[in-house]
Amino acid sequence: MDIEDVAEKADVWSDAIKKIVAAITAAVVALIAAVSGVSMLWSNDEEIPPAPAPVLLNNTGFGPQCSQLMSTIDHTWTEQQWTIWETLRRELGC
Repeated sequence: MDIEDVAEKADVWSDAIKKIVAAITAAVVALIAAVSGVSMLWSNDEEIPPAPAPVLLNNTGFGPQCSQLMSTIDHTWTEQQWTIWETLRRELGC
């Protein structure tokens, strides 16, 4: 066996090992992708409890009309617009 024969066999073995490592890496990536896909689709049997209903206080706060009136406030209004808004607020009893 000459040194050239040994070098040639070493190159062949090196190429074979690189191909094996690449195949194993591809298989691991495919396995991870499959597991993550299945875990995303897996149904979770835990039921999420509904959010508690907000506490409503009777005879407090604004009614629907007052609430709508309050949501129209714009701080860039002119004095005349504020006067109209104040008049409506008093008329509705807000």
